[in-house]
Amino acid sequence: MRARRVIVTLAPKGGVGKTFVSKLLHDLLPVRDRRIASWDLDASTGTFAVYDDAIKTFDLNAIAAKQSWLDDCYRGDVDDVIIDVPGGRIDDLLSTFGESGAHGLVATVKSSGRELVAVNPIGAMVAETVTAQVVLNAFAGTGARIVIVKNGRFGNADDFVIYDGIEENGLRRYGATSDLAVSVGAETLFLPSIAPRLLAQIDAERLRLIHAAGVRGVEQLGRLSAARIQIYLTSAADALRCSSLDLDGNVPEQAVLR
Repeated sequence: MRARRVIVTLAPKGGVGKTFVSKLLHDLLPVRDRRIASWDLDASTGTFAVYDDAIKTFDLNAIAAKQSWLDDCYRGDVDDVIIDVPGGRIDDLLSTFGESGAHGLVATVKSSGRELVAVNPIGAMVAETVTAQVVLNAFAGTGARIVIVKNGRFGNADDFVIYDGIEENGLRRYGATSDLAVSVGAETLFLPSIAPRLLAQIDAERLRLIHAAGVRGVEQLGRLSAARIQIYLTSAADALRCSSLDLDGNVPEQAVLR
């Protein structure tokens, strides 16, 4: 099924790669002819907004705003609305919809003919893992799609033992967050990491990922670096395939959220 989506990247704490996921989607979805509108909800210091002049900003504290990301949900010429929520400000987003919270958010998005996809990147350590339970509990049973993204910046796919659990001496330890994700029908995927040094070069040159993989990347970073970035973007696209973040919009049948 080709979906029309509102993709919200959010996390109870900062530093887990939330904005990086937003940047990837902002760059890769148009390559697949998906028409996007992107918003940074940290109007003052948001790092997503400075990535591309086309990214709009919204202040979560605004009482009466003339325009908001909700307006783009009703545009027929937009396939995916990408929303980057400041770290730790999930409650501020949900309070916009009063006491109905996440249910109100999802219902509002659905009224525009779209699905809401709540995306929570996580790291490998305890503090970067168990906080995902906030997102899982907030959106369980609302009709939203929930995607937990294991950020490869923090390790390989099998390094997320706090999330996945581990067998020691015949006993399973940890894994409570993964169990909760399964129980509410959330998806989990692993997003590979780009080399930190290469990512730092991209940032220093003020390049978007998609440009760093092309002619501008060859000119500013060198042909080898540009090729490595292109290889990375291909691997990232593969990681998103057949999930609710599928770049072609071909999302899987949704599990029943309890």
